[in-house]
Amino acid sequence: MALFGNKKLLDAEAAVATFRNAARLNKEDPHKKGSMIHLPPYGQVVMTGDLHGHEKNFEKLKKYAMLDRTPARHVILHEMVHLDLVARTDIDTSHELILKAAEYKCEFPDQVHFLQSNHELAQLTGYLIAKNGRVVIEEFNVAVEGAYGSDKAAGVLAAINEFIATFPIAVRTPNRVLLTHSLPNAYDMDEFDLTLFQRDLTPSDLQSNRTLFNLVWGRRHTQEQIDALARSFDVDTFIVGHQPQEMGAAKILERVIILASNHNHGSFLPFDLSKGRSTDELMQCVRKFVEIG
Repeated sequence: MALFGNKKLLDAEAAVATFRNAARLNKEDPHKKGSMIHLPPYGQVVMTGDLHGHEKNFEKLKKYAMLDRTPARHVILHEMVHLDLVARTDIDTSHELILKAAEYKCEFPDQVHFLQSNHELAQLTGYLIAKNGRVVIEEFNVAVEGAYGSDKAAGVLAAINEFIATFPIAVRTPNRVLLTHSLPNAYDMDEFDLTLFQRDLTPSDLQSNRTLFNLVWGRRHTQEQIDALARSFDVDTFIVGHQPQEMGAAKILERVIILASNHNHGSFLPFDLSKGRSTDELMQCVRKFVEIG
């Protein structure tokens, strides 16, 4: 570390190397086909909701998953960046969580997987999001500069973007469950192109593909639309994040489970990959981070 004012700077070279290695491992993930992860018909998957820099819940997740002892378990991460800042003096430390997530991928490359989300995609493309009167991308960039130094920040941010650009857009399980950050709005279905899931994403897709944008930003769904999506993907249940859940989890529209992992009531959902389960049965598998000592 080096000194920057009265602060110790984080090691920019090490961070850049970690993000680039994790990006390479995402591209080489043996479970990846096109822009989707296809999990095997054995073991277990642990799905999370939005994390938004919540390092305490992330550490509890790692403690629960014990990937070093359970090689057939998979962990799905998404929406790691951009804290919900309120006070003007608050600093967005979520860059620390996304680095820890990249380190997790490097340690367990075949077991840790990511989903593209609206906040990560916004950070990559520069799409402005304002929360509590603050532009979250600007807050994130300023925090990275403060953590790594003004002369190193651009390189770290570029490496973070390189990492984000490799995120898949969905995870499919053999027991008919689709994991995504969100689902398109019902009124956007006319421009929803399922072939996007079958091919690798291009830089142009990340910048302007409407199917991708609608997938990660959608919040307004109908039962008819969800049933149609289930037939199109040949699944029974969708597990997503994106929509705030005060108690950590909820079931909507018979087929959709929404998780939130970014607060003290945050939840995650572990389930076996070899057993068929209804949406109601999957809801019974939801766990709270507060349960993990």
